[in-house]
Amino acid sequence: MNDPDTTAAAFEVASVVHDGFDQFYAEFMALTRSARASFDAAAWARLHSDSQARIDLYQRHVRQTLERLQARGLGASDQTLWKQAHQEYAAATADRLDVEVAETFFNAITRKVFETVGVHAEIEFLDSDTDTDRHAAHDAPGLSRAFAKTTSLVALFEDVLRFPDPDIEWRDVSAAAQWLAETFASRGPVADNGGGFEHIEVRRVLFYRTREGYIVARVGVRAADSEMLQYHPVVIAVQPTPAGMVVDALLMTTEEILPVFASTRSYFFVDLDKPSDMVDFLASLMPAQTRSELYVSIAHHRHGKSLIYRELVEHLERSTDRFVEAPGIRGLVMSVFTLPSYRNVFKVIRDRFEKPATTREGVLASYRAVFRGQRAGRLADTQEFEHLAFDRDRFTDACIAELLSKAPSCVRVEGSRVIVDHCYIEEKMTPLNIYLQTASEAEACAAIVEYGDAIEELAAHNIFAGDLLWKNFGVNRSGQLVLYDYDEIQPLLDMKFRAVPEPRSWEEEMSAQPHYRVGENDVFPEEWRPFVVPRSPPAVREAFEAAHSDLLHPNFWRKMQRDLSAGRVRVNLPYRARHPELAAPVRARGGSKHR
Repeated sequence: MNDPDTTAAAFEVASVVHDGFDQFYAEFMALTRSARASFDAAAWARLHSDSQARIDLYQRHVRQTLERLQARGLGASDQTLWKQAHQEYAAATADRLDVEVAETFFNAITRKVFETVGVHAEIEFLDSDTDTDRHAAHDAPGLSRAFAKTTSLVALFEDVLRFPDPDIEWRDVSAAAQWLAETFASRGPVADNGGGFEHIEVRRVLFYRTREGYIVARVGVRAADSEMLQYHPVVIAVQPTPAGMVVDALLMTTEEILPVFASTRSYFFVDLDKPSDMVDFLASLMPAQTRSELYVSIAHHRHGKSLIYRELVEHLERSTDRFVEAPGIRGLVMSVFTLPSYRNVFKVIRDRFEKPATTREGVLASYRAVFRGQRAGRLADTQEFEHLAFDRDRFTDACIAELLSKAPSCVRVEGSRVIVDHCYIEEKMTPLNIYLQTASEAEACAAIVEYGDAIEELAAHNIFAGDLLWKNFGVNRSGQLVLYDYDEIQPLLDMKFRAVPEPRSWEEEMSAQPHYRVGENDVFPEEWRPFVVPRSPPAVREAFEAAHSDLLHPNFWRKMQRDLSAGRVRVNLPYRARHPELAAPVRARGGSKHR
């Protein structure tokens, strides 16, 4: 029989945590809804600031909730108390449309209270958000509408364009609908065995972030000899102009929309009452994406992080391979390990660095800045984890020896478990230096050109990659060339790009050391050639030189800085734009893809 005092305290704990989540979510949704005005007005700096502020909300509200618990004398790690509080919280949140997100907030509190290593099964919420029995009763009416096939595609698409809420002020809705109808008719999906589309199901909310907006839908196609519908994406890219919104692209394949939802881009603003409903919808368009990736893309990164862990546990249960050092050249700051069969890698900060002037605080700050910032389609998103626990027998001896040698303050062995106190989980990629070794000549040429594209596109967002070695860039599952090493990234505007001074004497010319003074943020692009430009084969070297020889001269970088200072920010969109003048991309061509 439960102690009355404990029961009362458990109810109070659950109430305080629930109130904390309510306050967090109210502020989260207020920011999401108010940001729409910034998007419509193309107020990109304000929208970017709102995006950062929204990311910062979670930790602030977790901290404030813990402080309120402690002020009431409820912050102790009493298992009996928190087991009952778990039950009270489950009852309080059972009818919420956002129940899975609310449960993750409770877990965040308990993990701080107990400093949990691994999971605490009796206190944390561990079941999957895909448990249909728990969520079937929840409904969020009006989130979508199916527009049936009519005799006029133009009329259908005009209805689609007028459906989002709040209303979109179009520059010319009839002209936009006409273009969509013509494009859809020329590319429209047809069922495997013939037959045509029956309806287009449109989500009412607009997906948007800095310089990108999308109406997300799917077309239902029925085969002539089947009762089953096949679904295909219909994603309409939109861009604001002073005269109103315009349609910028129509994306109609999974391959086209994957870059839009890639982890290399900032989280979307989406006004949702029931996140799981939207994730279900997106999963029907991108079945290869995990639910964790989809939650993260719609800015529920904390719940996405919980799902990353659950997906990892499930993967460990159904696999037998062991953790190894990740392929590639060992880093000077991070030790990286992975399972050969797993889609992600684990990055641990070393105790001692082989890069001068590098500090743990600086590395943490760099990763935090990327997490909060505009990733520009070229920076890998990372999720930060604490106190992970693994079975020791899942590690190779070489891998555990490397971790214990390089990061003993973060990694330790306790009996049959390996405890990782702090790490980052990031998408697994093929390092560019390895990719180039196995690629065909055509693939290598495309990759080395995109490597230069990535450097330029990051610079256009005031990001200087710093260490440009090929080993710090990788090809991800979508074929994108991405920077995944953040140890030396800095704001481009902080750098001073200089030409190498001519030697004044024979002694200076022959000196093994620079014959000129080098300041802290001085950069000499002419010195990059030996490790940026391929020596062979000639075709790959010539491809880089033809596309990116300007990277090796300070004048290019100075002009980039002038453009940034003047507010001329160039954008690389994840699709081929119909109105490229609105984004002023670094290069007019579409990005190449490598697999």
